[in-house]
Amino acid sequence: YNCDNMDALIKAGGKGTRLNLAIEKPLLPILKKPMIDYVIEALLKSNINNIYIAVSKNTSKTEEYLAKKYDDKNIHLIKTLGIDYVHDLNECIVYFSEPFMVLSCDIPTIKSKTINKIINQYHSIKSKITNLESLCVAIEKDAYPGNPSIVLNGYVPLGINILSPKYGEQREELYIIDEPILNINTLEDRNLVENQLLE
Repeated sequence: YNCDNMDALIKAGGKGTRLNLAIEKPLLPILKKPMIDYVIEALLKSNINNIYIAVSKNTSKTEEYLAKKYDDKNIHLIKTLGIDYVHDLNECIVYFSEPFMVLSCDIPTIKSKTINKIINQYHSIKSKITNLESLCVAIEKDAYPGNPSIVLNGYVPLGINILSPKYGEQREELYIIDEPILNINTLEDRNLVENQLLE
């Protein structure tokens, strides 16, 4: 089992209701480029092997856009029912036989070196905690640049996880990173990110 060889799943099938926009969330333009493209580009430059993207009836325009734009042999679209996060994730698990990274489509400032760091961290923790099944990437609430939608014990989960391809509860560790990654849930978040990217 090769350490560099991890696949990734981008979740792009949700309704994105909090944004209240007429546009599908993965296609929300950030500096005129659809948000999901930033995540795909970071993955393509990282040690990630295959990229799976979960779309659903909620994101049919996203599905159409991605199918047209990426005929890359390492990018695969998975059509899920778009019921909710967990249900859609369970529909995707069958595509993976090794631990894989799950990313939400709303983190356009993610960098490929951060992705590689998370993979390495996972393997390094796994060498000490052999029954580790999942890694949840989070940032300290005080270091989070926007308005978090979820805060757990003072940490904001960034929508980046490494999971084992099995159903049900998984033995999880937190990995705290110190990078201004922001989930875009509001237009205010989008402005923050655009300013970050222009810096």
